[in-house]
Amino acid sequence: MNQWKLVVAMTLAVVAIWLGGAAVTKYSLEQMAFVTPIAVVVVGATVGVVLLWVKVVADSIRRRGE
Repeated sequence: MNQWKLVVAMTLAVVAIWLGGAAVTKYSLEQMAFVTPIAVVVVGATVGVVLLWVKVVADSIRRRGE
């Protein structure tokens, strides 16, 4: 049951990246379908780096207060 929710969430995320990418770029939906796997990796890496830096900054602020 829990995996079903994860599959639905990931499917919606990929479709959102596909449609959003086609809307903001010059690519058609068909062309964007080929580029979507790369876009998903780029979005995931970007979110990962942002979360890492948020954690680093939060930890730095917390240590400064000690």
